[in-house]
Amino acid sequence: MIRGARIWDGVSAGVSPTPCRIVVEGGRITALEPEGPATAITVTEKPVTERPGEIDLAGRFVMPGLIDAHVHLGLDPEIKTPAEQLAVPASKRRSAMAARARGMVEAGITTARDLGGGDFMELELRDRIAAGQAMGPRMLCAGQPLTRPDGHCHFWGGGADTAEAQRAVVDRQLAHGVDWIKVMATGGVFTPGSDVRSAQFDEAELAAVCHQAHAAGLSVAAHCHGTAGIRNAARGGVRTIEHCSFAAKTGFGADFDMNAVDDLVQHEAIVSPTVNLGWGRRLTNEQGRPSVFFERMSEVMHQLRAAGVPLIASSDAGIPGVAHHRLAEGLLAFQRFAGFSNVELLRTATSESAGGLGIEDRTGRVAVGLEADLIAVARDPTLDPTTLLAPVWVMARGRVVERTPETSSPAT
Repeated sequence: MIRGARIWDGVSAGVSPTPCRIVVEGGRITALEPEGPATAITVTEKPVTERPGEIDLAGRFVMPGLIDAHVHLGLDPEIKTPAEQLAVPASKRRSAMAARARGMVEAGITTARDLGGGDFMELELRDRIAAGQAMGPRMLCAGQPLTRPDGHCHFWGGGADTAEAQRAVVDRQLAHGVDWIKVMATGGVFTPGSDVRSAQFDEAELAAVCHQAHAAGLSVAAHCHGTAGIRNAARGGVRTIEHCSFAAKTGFGADFDMNAVDDLVQHEAIVSPTVNLGWGRRLTNEQGRPSVFFERMSEVMHQLRAAGVPLIASSDAGIPGVAHHRLAEGLLAFQRFAGFSNVELLRTATSESAGGLGIEDRTGRVAVGLEADLIAVARDPTLDPTTLLAPVWVMARGRVVERTPETSSPAT
């Protein structure tokens, strides 16, 4: 039984007017009810107290755990090149991935979608977490992304040119039990010699990938920077468009195309723009005025929102400089770029992200019947989302996350 906290349920415009009692059994929320009459909101600094069967969160605010829709657990954010990443011994990568997963869940990230690795280690970790053998977020994994033999992230083993070879790559992911299929619809920044503007697959090829995935009950995520790749992915039936940066020779956001936005709307695609903590350092230029990057990408996001394209929270954690446990800092940047209200921002990392990933029947809200993915924060998150930087308590799938002293603070 969790007592004493006001609740933001993942959807509502504000927190509950009264503290609530949450009952968790078998990892799921089985009861949620007010504890007493509405009172003035008070904040306490006293430690969270636990007694057998009861957790006292008086003065705190409980909300759904955060969801990061785009991570790479197998990448070390301190390493800058693919060659150096591939040189890390497997045993060291396994232990590092487990540590990253633990750091994520301690920071309040209770679900993460891993969108690419080369040797399926993230699937092994997914299964260990699900079995209670490791601590970390619920993981949805895509395995090896489909790409061209010399295309973006080809070093992960998903390169294929012919239709037959492309089907074989997807079949290999299905055989390993992936949760999503990932395809590199354009080139990318991380791969030497790759061009972010160029489409790697045409609409028909992407449609074939989506058909194969859908037949297996899975959805497709597509890495898309260039405008042609965005349009191909939307028309081909891809569910989530990753990045969606409208990249041109002069930078991200420089080739914005409303026709491509119309394609996204028509085909009901969702955009996962991977706004991370690094974006927060690109808001202004050296003169203190809004940067060209901010102006362009802010315009992209405002136009997507105005057209009704859903945006979900994602960070691309693992790429150079983007630590896995720092989603909350990326969310604050996301708010600046997209112009979200506080509640709109919170929904992108909870209920709306769960819906986009197809797991809304499991998580994303504080509701009876859903799994108990919960975090407690010191201040009302609908008034002050900076409180997400330092959750005071975390529960993942009904299991209280014990903090480890050596784990870095989310804000460091």
